[in-house]
Amino acid sequence: MNPIMTMGSSAVDTEDATMGTVQVRQQRGTPCTRVREEQVRPLYAATLAALGPQPGTRLLHVGCGTGTALGLAAFTGADLAGLDPAPDLLSYARDRLPDADLRAAEVTELPYDRGCFDQVMAFDAIQYARSPAAAIAELARVTRPGGVVAIGLWHNWAGREASAFLSAVRGRVPTPPTDGPPVHDLYRLREVMVEAGLDVFASAEVNHRHDFASLDSAWESMTTSPNVERAIDVMGVDAAHEIFIANFATMQRADGSIQQEHLYQYALGRATS
Repeated sequence: MNPIMTMGSSAVDTEDATMGTVQVRQQRGTPCTRVREEQVRPLYAATLAALGPQPGTRLLHVGCGTGTALGLAAFTGADLAGLDPAPDLLSYARDRLPDADLRAAEVTELPYDRGCFDQVMAFDAIQYARSPAAAIAELARVTRPGGVVAIGLWHNWAGREASAFLSAVRGRVPTPPTDGPPVHDLYRLREVMVEAGLDVFASAEVNHRHDFASLDSAWESMTTSPNVERAIDVMGVDAAHEIFIANFATMQRADGSIQQEHLYQYALGRATS
C-alpha cells in the first residue's frame, strides 16, 4: 500500500489547561497543532495522491506546522522543503524531518527564488490569510512554469451540529479584516487561484468520518479551530463551551461516543509563468 493513501485517524498526546470550569486545549501551541494536523491527515493524503510527487520532485509545504504532511510526502522520495511562521512548530518538524529544508517566514513573503519548486502545497495558510490572493500569488511565484500548486481547505465540518456551533461562535466574534471575500469553500478557492494566474485543472472533496470517544474529546477537537480560538479569547471558554453543549449534547450515542463527518476540499492549479 502506498503510505500516503492511508486515510485512518490516530490518537496523539495532548496537553490540557484549566480555564474556569471547563477543560480547554492549550491554544496555538505545538500539542494543539499536532491534533489539528492529525485530523486533517485525510486531506493531506488525498492531496499528495493527486500531486503524485516522485523521487527528486522539489516539494514545498507552506504552513508546514509540525511536519505531518511532509512526513507523508517523505515516503515518495521527494526533496522536501517547509515554511511556517512559528519557530516552536518548526523545531518539532526538524526533529521529525532532519533532511528537510525548513524555514521560518510568512506566507506573503516566501524566501525563495522564482520558479524553484516543482510542486507547492498549502492548507490553512490560505484559508485564514488576510489576503488570500496575495498569498496564492506567492505560491505561484515560487513554482516553476508547468509546476503545480495544491491548496486544501478544512470546509468547517460537514455535520449539522458542528456547522451550527461554528456559525454561532462566529456570530459572537468580530470578523478579522480580509482583502476581499474569505476563502471558505471550493468555489471561492478556485476563483482566487485563477486570479493569481494559476490554471486550475482539478479539484475534489474528501469526506472522512471521525469517532470521538466522548463529548469532552469532541470539545477538545473543536478548540483546534482558529474560529473557536478567537471565540474563547473574546467570550471566554465557559460561554463557548455552553454553545458547544447546546449543539452537541444530543449527538451522544448510548456508549457516550460521538460520530462526526468531516468535509475537506482541495484544488490543483498549474503555474503558467
